[in-house]
Amino acid sequence: GPLRLEQMDAAGIDFQVLSLFDPGVQHDSDVDRAVDHAREANDNLAETIRATPDRFGALATLAPQDPQAAAAELTRAVTELGFLGGLINGHTHGRYLDDPAYFGLFEAAEALQAPIYLHPTTPHPAVMDAWFQPYVGDGLHLASWGFGIETGTHALRLIYSGLFDRFPRLQMILGHLGEMLPFAAYRIDRYYGLAGDPDAAPKLRRLPSEYLRSNFYVTTSGNFSPPAFACTLDVMGADRVMFSVDYPMDDNMAGAKFLTDYPLDDEQCHKVGAGNARRLFKGKIPAL
Repeated sequence: GPLRLEQMDAAGIDFQVLSLFDPGVQHDSDVDRAVDHAREANDNLAETIRATPDRFGALATLAPQDPQAAAAELTRAVTELGFLGGLINGHTHGRYLDDPAYFGLFEAAEALQAPIYLHPTTPHPAVMDAWFQPYVGDGLHLASWGFGIETGTHALRLIYSGLFDRFPRLQMILGHLGEMLPFAAYRIDRYYGLAGDPDAAPKLRRLPSEYLRSNFYVTTSGNFSPPAFACTLDVMGADRVMFSVDYPMDDNMAGAKFLTDYPLDDEQCHKVGAGNARRLFKGKIPAL
């Protein structure tokens, strides 16, 4: 709305991609209701986009409770509403996206050239009980730590499942400078397949980090740390990093200042600031 546009103008931000973040409709145990609410949310968001198409784009809300309906809604949102892709808030009632039931969704995303943003959610209930329960009051399970390890592990599950060998053109997005995966990339590759089980042979065609660099983009959202940014740029390359703020959880001005203060060269600044997003979203973001 007007307040957001005012804050974007003050920060020098031309364009932002809007979405319905965690939990979206994924908390709902009534599958039909979740599907209906996802469609309603997308229709409502489309009205905002139509009012200011030069300033806002959108990622579709999806209901993974029904994988076929999620694929159909992604298709509708992209082809009829003009959305840029979809967003899924992690696992849905403990069900992860490496489940083969989601192949149809990813097949649709690849065919549409519509990226899927894997957004954090609260860790799996079993992990909550085993790891975080004594420290829930301190928020250890949330943005400080739990969100990152949950989402990073989810992304690795997708890689290890062979999803990107099946759908090599599929593109996904991770926020927060890659949910700690760039920092861990060396050890992930170094120990991939070393499970101590002689019958467990690696099944991927490439090393895990190669899929990270070819099938994922990462954003700066909510992680305005120069050392972490340096690591991410080094591991991912400037072609795979996009500027983002994580508004309203983080401040537009702080996010913009972080990018302008960091010593990027002109080419890197263009790529991270807008160029990579325009390429990923196939020119659907206006050149402002």
